[in-house]
Amino acid sequence: MSVVWEREAWHRPPSAEAVESLSEGRADLAACLEALGAPMKVWQVGDGVALSWAWYESKELSYRLQVPMTQTFNASFDYATVDRETLGLLLVFDSSDRLVMKREGFLKDLMAEGEERSPAVPSSLKGEA
Repeated sequence: MSVVWEREAWHRPPSAEAVESLSEGRADLAACLEALGAPMKVWQVGDGVALSWAWYESKELSYRLQVPMTQTFNASFDYATVDRETLGLLLVFDSSDRLVMKREGFLKDLMAEGEERSPAVPSSLKGEA
């Protein structure tokens, strides 16, 4: 049996002040990019565009049990959920580059499963009736 303390992090979350300064209906694309820096991904949504930022930080103590099955074979099991624990910020802009939606949360919740991981935005923002 082994015990492991791990810390993993990638990308940094935008500052709370920067995110709070961006108001739906008021902020534009240029102001958002200046406040947050380059996004991780960009999509076209209807006549507008969506941008996402993502970050991950984990600190965990884990145990690993390894059971010898034969002289040359060991069975072990490790499980990771990094994709379900990644946090993100999703911003959606209209055709005039005006911010119309701002969402924060787990990246998996911000993305639509059935649309090849495109932003999960209301149909009214996609230009649909």
